[in-house]
Amino acid sequence: MQKVLIVDDVAALRQHMTLILKEVVPDAQIIEATNGSLGLELFRTQKPDLIVMDIMMPEMNGMKAAQQIWLENPVQKILFWSQFHRETYVRELGKIVPDEAIHGYALKTESDQKLSYAISSILLHDNPYIDPIVRGVQQNLNLADGINETEYEILTDLMLGLTDKAIAMHHHISVRGAQNRISALSQKLLKGVDVHLRESAGLEVYNPRVRIVLEAVRRGIVDIDDIDRMDAEMDKWIARRFNFEKV
Repeated sequence: MQKVLIVDDVAALRQHMTLILKEVVPDAQIIEATNGSLGLELFRTQKPDLIVMDIMMPEMNGMKAAQQIWLENPVQKILFWSQFHRETYVRELGKIVPDEAIHGYALKTESDQKLSYAISSILLHDNPYIDPIVRGVQQNLNLADGINETEYEILTDLMLGLTDKAIAMHHHISVRGAQNRISALSQKLLKGVDVHLRESAGLEVYNPRVRIVLEAVRRGIVDIDDIDRMDAEMDKWIARRFNFEKV
């Protein structure tokens, strides 16, 4: 009998994962944990065949739990089932995965069919499964350096449609400083990308700011849930900064 440990702080998601697991492996024994710390304890006592792990959780996140788990058992199978696929997370995961580990990375935003395939590949066939979006991020990291947290914040400001002046105010820098950061981000993300900045009737064909955003989306650098959260935070910041009242 296969034993599977599900580690996620959201009860509805644990229930959903249980249903998918039962479809793939009907006789599987399911164990649940609400955070990485408890998941680590159950790993030690229950010795599961597969751990399905979220990344962002209270008390101990999935990355830290996985790092400790792999230190104690380098061949433990772990499937990260998460909404996060930013370069930061993929890079950190790459640092802690041992060569011996059969592992996977499936996105919560993808279909149940993909999730079933991921579980089957890892649990039943010992084949790693990496979501194509995450694989694209991995390939990008192999080709060039990823962006840092400051650059990511500038990128999200661009995605939210902020002007140079607003970006400058948001980061407590000058407008020229904001423009320099945007320019540096452009050089990093659009290096080797044909952006067709040719003049036509005195106008640029493409807007470099838009190209930055599109390239970041294409590479899987940005996380939509992050953008939604920051959008809500930006509304609050605008209301405080400008004493703004919505009608």
